[in-house]
Amino acid sequence: MNKSKGILLAVSGFILSICLVVFGINNNDREKQREFNYNEAVEASSEYPLIEKDWAVNYRVKKQNIYVENIIPGFTFQENLSEEFNRLNGYMAVFVDGKWKMNANQSIFILKNLTEGKHKITLQLKKKDGSDYGIKKHIFVNVR
Repeated sequence: MNKSKGILLAVSGFILSICLVVFGINNNDREKQREFNYNEAVEASSEYPLIEKDWAVNYRVKKQNIYVENIIPGFTFQENLSEEFNRLNGYMAVFVDGKWKMNANQSIFILKNLTEGKHKITLQLKKKDGSDYGIKKHIFVNVR
């Protein structure tokens, strides 16, 4: 019995070692693949212009206020960073139901005191001189 237990332990240890090596190599390959994809994405973002599908808008309705967060790769609200990182720069014109409401100079802002009901909010990227980049997003909210 002792000899068979020893053989069983040795075989189990060998199999465990092989699994650790195989999974360790596989995990290391995944890390390299993630790093490659990230580097590839960074290079691609600097080569291609900003398009609407790259722009993500998160928002939350709380009472009569809308809390808006924009994630816009390739765009900055700070002019000095645009040259350093090869990005577009400017501000965001905000329209509620087709009427200008405000200009946002940062990616996170609050639309305050909206009336109850459904609203169409349009976010439009503008250059510092006021001309249009031709890139905009629409969100639809219901204020209760």
